[in-house]
Amino acid sequence: MKYGGADCCGGYCRRVELPRGDGAVWGLTVSPLPLAFHRRLRERGIVAPRRPTRVARDSSGKPLRDHQGLAVLVPDAESGEYLTALDLYNQRVAALVLVEGLRADESLEFETALPHVDGDWLGYADGICEELERAGWSAGDVGLVCEHVFRVSNLLDDHVRESAGNFSPAAAT
Repeated sequence: MKYGGADCCGGYCRRVELPRGDGAVWGLTVSPLPLAFHRRLRERGIVAPRRPTRVARDSSGKPLRDHQGLAVLVPDAESGEYLTALDLYNQRVAALVLVEGLRADESLEFETALPHVDGDWLGYADGICEELERAGWSAGDVGLVCEHVFRVSNLLDDHVRESAGNFSPAAAT
């Protein structure tokens, strides 16, 4: 691809600051997410959980039925299992956004081994979450770095605000 007659080389980065709780400030180099980032998540088995459904009932507790006599199903977004699975999914995505966005930073090194293409990506994401927690990172730290990654990736500000609430304060046990 060319822009203005010159080859596009990509590979740009931005230096950002991460304030730490002890008053220190870490300088980090963030880079944009690749175009295929979300497709790769799905290919690696990192997908959002399906929202469960339940049978809709009238005020007397009888199931509601549609014009064909079938029970009407409604989303059950308050299911504890669903909320736990959604929280875990969001943790994993945030961890992988963070790792991908910090790939150009030579000062930061993760101990969790990167799996092979067809390896255990769920376990890898969980390992990164545990590693961040052991290192004292907060949900706000992860959210701030992810926000910087989203900005350098040219994702919309509205998307950043929508996504910020999805980061969980604790890694899965």
